[in-house]
Amino acid sequence: MMPIRAISPLLPEFRHAQTPANPGPAPAYYEWWYFEVEFNDDSGRPFRAITSFHYPHALDARRVLAHEHYEDYAARYTTHPGHYAGIASYVVDVEKTENVALLISRFRVQDIGTRVTVSRPGDPKVALRFGNSSFLENDDGTFTLTVRQRGKHPVSLTRTRDLDLELTARFTQNTPGFQPPDAVLLDQSGVQHHWACVMPNPVVRVDGVRVLRRRLNGSWSSLCKASAGVGTIGGYHDHQWGGDVFWAQVGRWSWGRVPLSRQSASRKILYFDIDGIGGGGYPVSHPDPILVEIPSGATAPRALDEAAGLAPFSLIGPVDSMNFGDGCKFGIQGQDVPYHRTAKIQGRDGAGVLHQLTITHERKHNVDTWPFYLRFAPPVKVAGLTAKVATISEIMQATRLRLPKTHKVLARSELITVTES
Repeated sequence: MMPIRAISPLLPEFRHAQTPANPGPAPAYYEWWYFEVEFNDDSGRPFRAITSFHYPHALDARRVLAHEHYEDYAARYTTHPGHYAGIASYVVDVEKTENVALLISRFRVQDIGTRVTVSRPGDPKVALRFGNSSFLENDDGTFTLTVRQRGKHPVSLTRTRDLDLELTARFTQNTPGFQPPDAVLLDQSGVQHHWACVMPNPVVRVDGVRVLRRRLNGSWSSLCKASAGVGTIGGYHDHQWGGDVFWAQVGRWSWGRVPLSRQSASRKILYFDIDGIGGGGYPVSHPDPILVEIPSGATAPRALDEAAGLAPFSLIGPVDSMNFGDGCKFGIQGQDVPYHRTAKIQGRDGAGVLHQLTITHERKHNVDTWPFYLRFAPPVKVAGLTAKVATISEIMQATRLRLPKTHKVLARSELITVTES
């Protein structure tokens, strides 16, 4: 049985870019900033928008396939980390647990130097600019997330329909950020993957969300619309980076958050359990799991205390499998992506209350499906509540990025990838 890992207050420099400004071809750096906005649309229905800014992009399909020597990708696109930057977004209908829009875009190599700029430790403000999208610190200490992104929705194996996402939201820090010591999530014989939970429970004000999909007749249909001032449920922001090929470090991880009430920006339990990859003379790294009590206000988060005789985090069988037809219907069957049906979290909060949370992964609650990554939004029973709460549960299986079946899907994803202009 493993203990629960300690956490530390967020160091301010970890809000900014950590990889070199001009990364060379080696080591294979990567970095991303991840954001969530939970909101009600104009009719009062709950949605969740997820956006991540990537530079150098760890999981750009061309970069992965070049590293894996798929066809002639290495010659056409190279493995140079500085040649890859992009944005990935999707919007989830929380009531239906349905992914209504997936948008993937990348920047041309010749545009990265002028269209992608990131602040560095010591800069007076956080400033992340990815083309027409950005995350900028305001004079009053708040932060504005702006997403202006185009995408393509697959209609068949060769045809798509245009997508358009516009989102503006203001983040106020609220709950302080935290990190594992030195922000090291995983250490594989000195090669490290870092994680900083920058805004675990911010106050978020939506200034407008619009998601459109083009009809076959050329007109646009609205998938989701939220006007300025509509109800905001909450948000989240974290930051990850590393210094080697992502799937050469990370074996698998389980990450997620469980709200402990149905109120806006409620108290939550956040968990992060990760395995590294062994080989080359070094063992598999499996650090202690992270289980954190996230308060609803400005109190600092704290690691849960271990409960005697109970495993803090465990994956429980049976092991099911997911095909693309079960998830986001990308159009390729037979992937059989394995996942544990159940994850269990157990620990005591600062008041000594024991939390035992069971997260059940069912196909009907899957909202994002890739051969190496599954995301679920399952309802979970929380003690003291009559209704279940909507949660987030993410399963990353990075070693599957080496599989030929995965390579075919990544090559096909070019169909829905848009070049930022």
